[in-house]
Amino acid sequence: MILKEYQEKAIKRLIRESKELLRHRGRKLIFKAPTGSGKTIIVAEFIQRFVQIMKSEQFSFIWIAPRQLHIQSKEKLDLYYENANIIRCSFFEDLEDKRIDENEILFFNWESINRKEGINIYIRENEQEKYLSKVLDNTRDEQRKIILIIDESHFSTDTENAENLKELFNPELTIEVSATPAFIDPDGTVSIDIDDVKAEGMIKKSVILNENFNNFIVNGKIQSEFITNTDELVIEAAL
Repeated sequence: MILKEYQEKAIKRLIRESKELLRHRGRKLIFKAPTGSGKTIIVAEFIQRFVQIMKSEQFSFIWIAPRQLHIQSKEKLDLYYENANIIRCSFFEDLEDKRIDENEILFFNWESINRKEGINIYIRENEQEKYLSKVLDNTRDEQRKIILIIDESHFSTDTENAENLKELFNPELTIEVSATPAFIDPDGTVSIDIDDVKAEGMIKKSVILNENFNNFIVNGKIQSEFITNTDELVIEAAL
């Protein structure tokens, strides 16, 4: 895939900021990207380049998204990494040896883990020892650093339970991704300017609706042809 210039710049800045913040555990990086800028692909390419650059260390990733967006993200990344054979994408049920492997991304639906412990199959301890805290312990036992990626973070990070879950993950680095992030004491920020996205043609500067439809003034007020014969105009345009 040929990336846009602003995407390349964002990826390089994400790598630079992440390397710097990983010098201290528990830092938070905000990635602010306008809707339509391709932020999922940017993060996907960032992960791939990052693990190649940081070969002297091992990393595992957790990707959390609200609603069913984690499924869409996994499908998109599976396709993106199809020919690379570097990154593996998994759901919790897919994990092998009850740990997150090196260069593996574990995808979670935020609501599925943002529940009370007593009813949460991912949090609750079980005889098989396949529950979240055990998986995280096993992963760290392999000397792997955990990077937590919170997609659409403005939906996910504003509750007390959310903060408790972040403490459970206890990642070396958290990357919050959003078009409208809640800036709560970030340790670093990477932003994409919407004008750069427009300049690359990824989103439109403006949209003209109902071009060539006549407007006219009646009693000092602007009125449109839509007022009297909407159905006919729509059918004619469709035909």
